Amino acid sequence: MEKKSKLFRPLAAALALTLLLAGCGSGDGPDADASGSKAPAAPGESAAAGGDGRKVFRFGQAPYGDTLDMQVSTGSLSASIADEITESLLRFDDDNNEEPVLITDFPTVSEDGTVYSFELKQGVKFTNGTELTARDVKFTFERMFTPATGAKSFSYFSMIQGAKDMLDGKADQLSGFEIQDDYHFTITLEYPFAPFVKNLGTSYANIFPQDACTAAGADWGIDDNLIGTGPYKFQSNDPNTEAVLVKNEDYHGGEVKLDEIHVVYYSDTTTKLLAYENGDIDACDLLASQLGQYKDSYGDQITAYHPLGTCFLSLNLDVDALKDAKVRQAISLAIDREELVEYVLDGAGIPATTYLNPAIPGHDDSLPVYEYNVEKAKQLLAEAGYPDGLTIDGGKVRQQEETLATAVQGFLADAGIEYVFDVVDAATWSSDRTSGKLATTFITWNALYADADFQVYNYFYSANSGRQSVNYSNPAFDKLMDDARSDTDEAHRAELYKQADQILSHEDMACIPLYYPQSQFLAKPYVKDMKVGNLIYHLWNIDIDLEAQAAFNG
Repeated sequence: MEKKSKLFRPLAAALALTLLLAGCGSGDGPDADASGSKAPAAPGESAAAGGDGRKVFRFGQAPYGDTLDMQVSTGSLSASIADEITESLLRFDDDNNEEPVLITDFPTVSEDGTVYSFELKQGVKFTNGTELTARDVKFTFERMFTPATGAKSFSYFSMIQGAKDMLDGKADQLSGFEIQDDYHFTITLEYPFAPFVKNLGTSYANIFPQDACTAAGADWGIDDNLIGTGPYKFQSNDPNTEAVLVKNEDYHGGEVKLDEIHVVYYSDTTTKLLAYENGDIDACDLLASQLGQYKDSYGDQITAYHPLGTCFLSLNLDVDALKDAKVRQAISLAIDREELVEYVLDGAGIPATTYLNPAIPGHDDSLPVYEYNVEKAKQLLAEAGYPDGLTIDGGKVRQQEETLATAVQGFLADAGIEYVFDVVDAATWSSDRTSGKLATTFITWNALYADADFQVYNYFYSANSGRQSVNYSNPAFDKLMDDARSDTDEAHRAELYKQADQILSHEDMACIPLYYPQSQFLAKPYVKDMKVGNLIYHLWNIDIDLEAQAAFNG
């Protein structure tokens, strides 16, 4: 171990420096889905707190892209803005606990697990003054399944009766959505689906006012054309510069702490961090690659958190060399995960012990970090018919994973495995992955909430794994997935997922888990109650200590 450390530290330092110099803007955190090359607002422009007793919070992030319509967008950057304005029936707080928002309590569920009964809060108003009713909820879900909408995340709700008919153009209403009166409605599913209530707590289920959304048409979600029931509403939004959100004085959820939120858009992380240093913004995210640069001078302003994801080496089991489980086991044994986290990530991660993230029910807390044993790796390769080592080529990675891939390449070389990969643009990578053309790649697969179905089913279930360039198929694993999806006993579901994870990532080694990522953000000392539970920066709980702000700005 000591010999390995001495050899690897110079490489790790060089790789980290390379990423610091060349990786700015490539993204490996919440800003990673930024698109375009747009100019930020001039430092401080229209974002000053003013010192007039009003609480103004200034947050820096990358441009969100084209739309804030969360039926069309899948990005966390869009959600960080949209979720301040629009709300779903339920939501996840920043401790990843689900809570009712627009309904009086969690829905009741029929004994067969298919009929969900809801009661809306009365007197909830959209910021255009109209009252929320069951009609708006029904409209929102039917809009999701209307082909012209172009919704991207409808699959999380496609088990609702009638969804397929709408998607196929055979119906214009959901047969499984019934309104009893303005505040009561039921949703009937085609089959029992245990995570359904959790899916209702995501941004993809944000509720829209029927009349305003219909009138906006294709402009819904564009610029400041978005209306909801949330704690804030738009004053303005220029997607090239900044969004200005103001307090919703009639918010149904109680006191809104901030008077204004300014979300200032920066196309590259260097400019954003300079703005933070200059005091032009109050908070922003900090990439793992930049942690070492900032922790000495800004350590007391950095908050770390662990999203619900796992970073792993994804393997295509149709590749000849990867069909043998002994080869896959040898790959795992050749990687020193603790060395990887300490020196390449500068400590911004937790070495993996299994596939499921530690915060997700089903994670086995009793497991140690995956074994690191180069000699054992060589032995397994010999048993698999590769006594002189082997070459694994055809790998493709995005720029944001190049440093990681290079480090793993070095580990594998020690075991006699030549790992060959190309760095490709994100569009090529995505196209090749979904068409099954990637031999290997690196990916962090995040769950939107703490449920194993979200982290496992979409990637490794046999019917889905082909379009992830995995091609994994194990009937025992699939059965555990199927049983867990319909089981309403959460404790039993977790046990089923624990068994499935054991098969996936220990017995079959169908992927090579590396680490559980750490993310972090910078926030000035006067920013209160800022917290991130998972992937999205929710700003509704944040407050500003005006006295501390005045003292800090001196």
